[in-house]
Amino acid sequence: MKTSLLTFAIIILGATGVFAKPADLNGVQWQLTYANGRQVTAGNAYIEIDRSGDRFTGSTGCNRMFGAVDIKGQRIDFGGIGTTKMMCKLVAGSVSETAFLNALERADRFAQNGNILYVFDRAGRTVLRFKRPVKMAPVPARVQLEDKKWVLESIKNRKTLAPIKGVFVNFDSRKNGVGGNSGCNVFGGEYSATGSKIDIKDVVSTMRACVENGKMTVERELFDGLRTANRYEIKDGRLFLYEGRTLLLTLRGEAKG
Repeated sequence: MKTSLLTFAIIILGATGVFAKPADLNGVQWQLTYANGRQVTAGNAYIEIDRSGDRFTGSTGCNRMFGAVDIKGQRIDFGGIGTTKMMCKLVAGSVSETAFLNALERADRFAQNGNILYVFDRAGRTVLRFKRPVKMAPVPARVQLEDKKWVLESIKNRKTLAPIKGVFVNFDSRKNGVGGNSGCNVFGGEYSATGSKIDIKDVVSTMRACVENGKMTVERELFDGLRTANRYEIKDGRLFLYEGRTLLLTLRGEAKG
């Protein structure tokens, strides 16, 4: 009967997954999800087999633990298990330290199905189950005002009056300075930004007159937008400047250079 149970467990796991090689186990912090018939939904119990494959460390959910491990093929044996001696309250969803350690001592075989590690006793019964933490994709760093050269793309809800090259704004947090080019004149000023609030002031520029292609109109509306803006949003690679809920300027982020 014991042989049949073990064979059945191996067949089931072989049909749905693959056996883990020792190298697949090592260096992973396997989080406990099941022990001795109980689901584990809380606590910090885990094991981690070192990269040499002959020692392990972990936590019972209360105490640190450590010991030897012997892995040969699909066989696994934990021995010489020791723990620290803290007294801890068992919380709902966790498993007792005794139950976890007892299951480790009964371990005889293991198998892996994806990110799940199963440990069986000699009778083929699952005594422990662990999961490998899923690696989350790194969250892209939020683009800041100072990270990009912001090229004018739209005034209010319309495109610029003419596709004028070279109209851009830069922010410099070290000097609290804002500056750029209106497509006609070089300009500069000061800014402060807290949360989504922004205040751009003291905008001054050179005094060149540019009458071609509506450049002066674009310049005037650019400067008006900068001076009036009190809120900003960076989304999908663009900087939106608002007065309250009214969109004033849309600028596209480009690499500084």
